[in-house]
Amino acid sequence: MGIIEGRCDERFKPVADAFHDNFKKGKDIGASIGVYFQGKEVVALWGGLADPARNLPWKERTITPLASTGKLLATVSLLTLAEQGKIDLDAPVSKYWPEFAAAGKQAITIRMVLSHRSGVAVLDKPFSNDDAKALTPVLRAIEAQRPWWNPGQRHGYHALTFGFIASGIILKVTGMPVGRYFNQHIASRFDLDLYSGLAPERFSQVAPMIGPSNAQAFMSFINPMWFRFFLSLLNKSSISYKSSFGGSQASFNDKSELCRYDVDDSSGGAVGSGISLAKMMAALIGKVDGIRLIGPELLDDVRKPLASGRDEVLKMRTDWATGFAIPGGPIWPDFGVPGLFGMTGASGSLAFADPDHELSFGYSPNRWAELGGFIAKHRFRSIDLAIAVYRSIGKNKS
Repeated sequence: MGIIEGRCDERFKPVADAFHDNFKKGKDIGASIGVYFQGKEVVALWGGLADPARNLPWKERTITPLASTGKLLATVSLLTLAEQGKIDLDAPVSKYWPEFAAAGKQAITIRMVLSHRSGVAVLDKPFSNDDAKALTPVLRAIEAQRPWWNPGQRHGYHALTFGFIASGIILKVTGMPVGRYFNQHIASRFDLDLYSGLAPERFSQVAPMIGPSNAQAFMSFINPMWFRFFLSLLNKSSISYKSSFGGSQASFNDKSELCRYDVDDSSGGAVGSGISLAKMMAALIGKVDGIRLIGPELLDDVRKPLASGRDEVLKMRTDWATGFAIPGGPIWPDFGVPGLFGMTGASGSLAFADPDHELSFGYSPNRWAELGGFIAKHRFRSIDLAIAVYRSIGKNKS
């Protein structure tokens, strides 16, 4: 299974034990996990195999696809601009990006986008990875896109558009899209292994994602958690289909196109490590290495719940704050700790912060999340690891 390495404060030994247990039980192939407590690193562990086909071990700076957890790079970038007074989260997107106002989008605010309430959840026409790499074709498509519902009235997961709308705003304000802004103004300050749009010389750091078999993928669709979404996928004009299989021109059989690490797509194409995710989230709630990304007032504002209930895209319950998911629905089950905010992804990754306990957590594996099986699973391996964190500080969650 590969060697487990890293650092772990004695108090957080339950986390190390749970991490080891995931490997022993065959739940993980390769992974990294980080925990920060009171602004200090207390867990930084990595292990297993980065690439089983070549028997390559996971190293400290190995990174892996984050799927939707990568949306945090877009969120944090926008929040730092809000903290600096360069954007107003409650202002219309068109204040900074005038062309966005077309097709009835003039009243959509940045906060509506960040809380998945804007209605610009998918695009009518699919885009290719080449379009995404060029960025301009996707931005023009967003400008022309009509909202799928009355903005602010409902919510639905902005699976493919979230990062590109953020890039459009950030590009207008700073001259840089998400990936470049994040790298220059956030990642470089903390030496983070988090990237949206990876330079080719870093491709060797990436542990390829190991997805489900065809049978497992099918079982996930008949899982009670996903079944309504699956039924919606049968309609190729539905928002569910356009947000997934119909949203990209890349073939799902073409692995080289699906894994375009060079594309700056923070909606679902970012790569990184669990250790760096934990460090970034810690810098939102307090100082890390003497630096804090946003102040307490903005922090309290953006972690307030804004949307909860049936998701127009995923056809299940989702819960959103400003740029962050919050526990509640089946994708991120509530395990009894109030006040958490973060993001999770189909990759199995999870990152969150807990200001009340001065904790942050990041986990990034190369084996996809437990989304398959006929019985809905409410205990992902990421949740087991998070529960071990709270056991370590005397909060005996089960």
